[in-house]
Amino acid sequence: MVVYADLIFLLNGYIDFLLLWLTSGIRKQKTSMWRLLSAAAVGGMYSMLQLWPQFALAFFFPIKILVSMVMVWIAYGFRHPTSYLRNLGVFYLVCFIAGGALIALHYVFTGDSQVAGGIFLTQSANGWGSPVSLLLIICGFPLVWGYTKYSLRSLEERQTVNQYLTQIKLSIGGKEVECTGLIDTGNQLRDPVTRTPVMMVELEQLESRLPLQLKQMVQEKDWEKGWLMLPPEWMTKVRVIPYRVAGNKGEMMIALKPDQVKILKENQWNNVGKVLIGIDVGRLSSDGTYQAIIHPSCLSV
Repeated sequence: MVVYADLIFLLNGYIDFLLLWLTSGIRKQKTSMWRLLSAAAVGGMYSMLQLWPQFALAFFFPIKILVSMVMVWIAYGFRHPTSYLRNLGVFYLVCFIAGGALIALHYVFTGDSQVAGGIFLTQSANGWGSPVSLLLIICGFPLVWGYTKYSLRSLEERQTVNQYLTQIKLSIGGKEVECTGLIDTGNQLRDPVTRTPVMMVELEQLESRLPLQLKQMVQEKDWEKGWLMLPPEWMTKVRVIPYRVAGNKGEMMIALKPDQVKILKENQWNNVGKVLIGIDVGRLSSDGTYQAIIHPSCLSV
């Protein structure tokens, strides 16, 4: 069997470069292309040591950790111990996710996978390795890289959004509704007459608590006909609020005067006080993370 050391160097260096590049993107670390290429070259040269038996000690676990630490230091520098350790942790996470996905893809397509000393191996009579394996590494790895980057970025964005989520309880007509709300500091919607803040809630969360006439009025946006059909006890609770969304002309929204609104703040339910509930017929969150948008003034309770 013939093994080409330069091919091992290029293939492993190529993968190390993409892993380091992905880490810098996730951590938002400013670095140069030369630093990434130099760190990837260290990883490529380290992988070549597997070809010589006298370097078997180099693949013990402590040496592997040391080499990875050197690669991260070359790629991003050492500005502060905490920053360096975070870079190292994200690099390991990216390696585990991308490497595991690549081995899984190889096994699915070929039914065989071999790992020795932490290095992924393939073999064939011509010494260039399995064509299927090479194709998976060269073409499949960028796909795994892109998916990993998208997934980790989505987790980061979700964590940021979760900081502004809280539970709310709405009491309407003697019935209570509980849902998740997003605290939107840019929401300045108020009743133009009374200056009462407006909290927007999806119709789906409220429809079981509303009379059929009001539900139809909200869906059809027929204010005159709908108003006449409302039950008398609901006429004093309904408001029509003008609002404007960026890029659109002004529109009208049906809002309710609830019996009570509570918001969960520091593990305690606090009475919001005077607030209106604007009814939105669509989805406020595409993935259903939250069902209401909380006016920032509701927090000052």
